[in-house]
Amino acid sequence: MTKLDLPQEDARKLMLSGVALVVIDVRTPAEFAAGHIPNAVNIELDAIVSGNIPEALADKSAKYLLYCRSGRRSGIAARYLHDHGWEDVVNFGGILDWPYEIER
Repeated sequence: MTKLDLPQEDARKLMLSGVALVVIDVRTPAEFAAGHIPNAVNIELDAIVSGNIPEALADKSAKYLLYCRSGRRSGIAARYLHDHGWEDVVNFGGILDWPYEIER
């Protein structure tokens, strides 16, 4: 684990803590529609790494928790955002390993 990685249990605790944060799912819209973490925002990895940053990621000082299918794409997105000035962005892995609720 790097400083950009967070165990899923810790990510879940943060989501329930009331701390202001945004959960970002970097999978495709079709993957997102098939099932996602409640309250997650879908922003594809390609949009992030192309520099086409949407409003949901506008605040570089906000707390962002990223995930994807397995953790690979969200790791790439977290590294990109961190390297481009986002202050509090972490990858908590993939929905394949998420033991908590999923919205469909």
